[in-house]
Amino acid sequence: DQVYTDVTKYETLFKVFKNFRPQIVYLPAAIAHVDNCESQGTDLVNIRGATTVLRLCESFESKLVYFSSSYVFDGEKSSPYSVLDEPNPVNHYGHQKLTVENLILQSEADALIIRTVGVYGIERLKRNFAKQVISALFAGRKVFAPDDQYMNPILSADLARISIRLANKYKGIWHVAGDTCLSKYEFASRIAGYFGLDGMVEPRTSDEMNQKARRPKNACLDCSELRNVGMDVPD
Repeated sequence: DQVYTDVTKYETLFKVFKNFRPQIVYLPAAIAHVDNCESQGTDLVNIRGATTVLRLCESFESKLVYFSSSYVFDGEKSSPYSVLDEPNPVNHYGHQKLTVENLILQSEADALIIRTVGVYGIERLKRNFAKQVISALFAGRKVFAPDDQYMNPILSADLARISIRLANKYKGIWHVAGDTCLSKYEFASRIAGYFGLDGMVEPRTSDEMNQKARRPKNACLDCSELRNVGMDVPD
């Protein structure tokens, strides 16, 4: 069954928990537009809404799987970030994710925190980076992408598959992303090349992109722990 609900409305969420008594609750819901998150108004969803779900998971003894982000890090490290690295977000979206992470870790909930980055795949609203690039390319528009912001993208289906496997056995913080760390410019160029539209992507520096929210230059995640428990890191 599919039930559409609003994470900012306690009464509605309570009814969902009461009716379904979920064993595991996956919480990817968030306002993920990083520039828009510079507005404090997004705290209502990204912090208060997530906290409401957390408290209900505690009350109903449901396991919480919370999807966080590599944006909890400052991007100054020269290699991918491990779960042992100290978070230090440089934008409000990262602060929101870290705030919820800390609330989860301080709670009594059975919880799994999954940090990821560069999630792409089929999406109705076409908000992920890859879909935005494809939409621009097929509209005949040039794509300008930063060549100094790095990530290791992951297909949404792979993220879902790994998350379910982790949720059935583990808790704590896990990093789940792709096996290849590359710049957003390189990623966009690969997408253009796949469709035979080479030359439609141009590199820009972060300063030239003039983005409202600062991005970590290195947002790549070390996912080697997945291999240690017998899971493949997706290409």
